[in-house]
Amino acid sequence: MGEDKRTTDRSVSRVRESDIEPYTALRWVGTLFKAAAVFLAVALIGEFIAGMRMAGTSALPTLLGELANTAVLAVVLWGGGDLVKLLIRLGNDVRAERILLARLVHRTPGGMPGLAEQEEDEAVVEELARDRVEPRSARSA
Repeated sequence: MGEDKRTTDRSVSRVRESDIEPYTALRWVGTLFKAAAVFLAVALIGEFIAGMRMAGTSALPTLLGELANTAVLAVVLWGGGDLVKLLIRLGNDVRAERILLARLVHRTPGGMPGLAEQEEDEAVVEELARDRVEPRSARSA
């Protein structure tokens, strides 16, 4: 009896891989942001080396200014890539919670509380809509 209960609990709390669809486009955007940050870092190193070889130490103030601007942009892009990955995880968690909640509601005896009242309300709304389109006197004739 206890083994059966644990198996049921495990199957309710588990989310199948087929239930969670991948966020392929967002994953590519995150990868693109990180690749752009790496490209900027490599370009930054190349610019610094080329500037030092061409102008020597006289170009150092200009190169340091460019270095600061480009480094900030690279860090922002890298952070954007991490933020996109965080959003993917958040979306997966929200989907999993919805699926698990739907499974639990489906398995509870009596269904959702207030479902009968909601169905009655929907029936009344449908009857009122029918009366608006076709009055009762026309239906009974």
